[in-house]
Amino acid sequence: MESISNSLTGTTFHNIVLHMEASIVYGKYLIVDWETVVPDGAVYVENGRIADVGKYTDLKQRHTCDQEIGSPEHFVMPGFVNAHSHGKGITDFQRGHLDDTLETWKFRSYPGVDPELDTRWAAVKQLEAGVTTSMHNHDLVDPHSPADEFPAVVEAYKSCGLKVAFAPTLANRNWFVYGDNEAFVNSLPAELRAVCRTRMDRSKVYGPAAYMAAVGTLAANYGGDPQVKIMHGPISPQWVDSDTLKAIKSDADKKNLRIHIHVQQTKLQNLYGYKQYGTSLLGFLDSLGFLDEKVTVGHAVWISEKDIELLAARGVSVTHHASCNLRVRNGISPVFELLKAGVQVGIGMDDKEFGDDKDYLEEMRLISKLHRLPAHRLDSDHLRPKEVFRMATEYGARTLGWEDEVGSLHKGKRADIVLLDARRISEPFVSPSQSPVDLMVYRAGTRDVDMVMADGRLVVEKGKAIHIDRSALVDKLRASLPRDYAGELEQRNRELKALRPYIAEWFAGWYNEMEAFEGNPFYHFNNR
Repeated sequence: MESISNSLTGTTFHNIVLHMEASIVYGKYLIVDWETVVPDGAVYVENGRIADVGKYTDLKQRHTCDQEIGSPEHFVMPGFVNAHSHGKGITDFQRGHLDDTLETWKFRSYPGVDPELDTRWAAVKQLEAGVTTSMHNHDLVDPHSPADEFPAVVEAYKSCGLKVAFAPTLANRNWFVYGDNEAFVNSLPAELRAVCRTRMDRSKVYGPAAYMAAVGTLAANYGGDPQVKIMHGPISPQWVDSDTLKAIKSDADKKNLRIHIHVQQTKLQNLYGYKQYGTSLLGFLDSLGFLDEKVTVGHAVWISEKDIELLAARGVSVTHHASCNLRVRNGISPVFELLKAGVQVGIGMDDKEFGDDKDYLEEMRLISKLHRLPAHRLDSDHLRPKEVFRMATEYGARTLGWEDEVGSLHKGKRADIVLLDARRISEPFVSPSQSPVDLMVYRAGTRDVDMVMADGRLVVEKGKAIHIDRSALVDKLRASLPRDYAGELEQRNRELKALRPYIAEWFAGWYNEMEAFEGNPFYHFNNR
């Protein structure tokens, strides 16, 4: 194993050995995909790809290998896909804030955290949870240095062995409220007007021209990299102007890039679409010619039957962020209805997991329970564990355009493999009639992830990433934080806290209007 020194941080990390051994990976069950399970199954891995699939005894007879990995106590399955994140290793809660409603909660500020180190820690935690592919929406920490910051974050994933679909984000309007922001800012007391002007000026440093240039450079530099996909990431239609959205779609088509965009996350966003455009934000995007099979929308909480029909007709995929939407009080996306309509839905942790700890299996279990819809008809249809597993693998890969490479353990795909130690979840007894997929979704968590392979290379062993000096990374992260963190946090947020009541007052008149657009929501969340 060779090591490399990171010039930006001075931290030494271990590079993954390039020699790829031929391996047989086996277990009590081989979960090839969401509906194919092979008892006593195995995969034969050669040159980083799955070269054969079948019974362990059959593969032993057919192939000579350098190593065997697994045991009769393991479940062998595809690596998970985190289809939506922002790469935060240190969570918002750890940084000092509690969750609240998005439109006011987003006005918070944190003392600086090194984005490369923070992403590296997020990548380590994801690998140890069984995630081998992650989508990263990146909000610049320093708007003056995209040429340095973006590649540093991408390389952080690569050094850990994780695949990344990387999308620089852009927001260039509606900074504080939806609608006439000049009128809103001018209505504020002088001190808060100055705060808002400063934030607006800062956001203009990295505007559409800088964004398009950055995406172009990244696409050119990483175009042939098997670990990286570059995507467009306009943050949301209410925060990006129409001309820029059209330019992004044109550029994405020209460069053959996917687009990831947040849409209709909150009630207020949904109402804004109707107030501004006379249609939902999805309908507005469609009027721009924006929606097609290379677009993925994140959240999709406040959507209608018409919106779902539109998503299905255009081949748009969706990412579901169950915990995030609960934590910031958005509501629950109608995932079961989306899937029934043929929309492919992946799972995104969005750095706001249920346990604040990157436990992907726990997210799967939450989703499985959240969408067990109340019913009085016996044996009525609902979201089942195997469908959640499909969201976590095949559909997640589809949202990133990686469906031909990852998301299942079929022959020819890249050998991204999780070995789950099933002993704890099986103690003291589980009926042999229970499906291993159901058992995993019902009972497993990060602590049961024993080994992880990425492109045929072992990157996690005994539950810990083995090519990263975790202690050194944690020490560097701690050292990068201000000595008086609490004091700086309070100072940074004093004026922003004062802004929140004015934002709430701006939207006060919208609440009665919402009733006309809520109609009969898919989920009545005990809220009057």
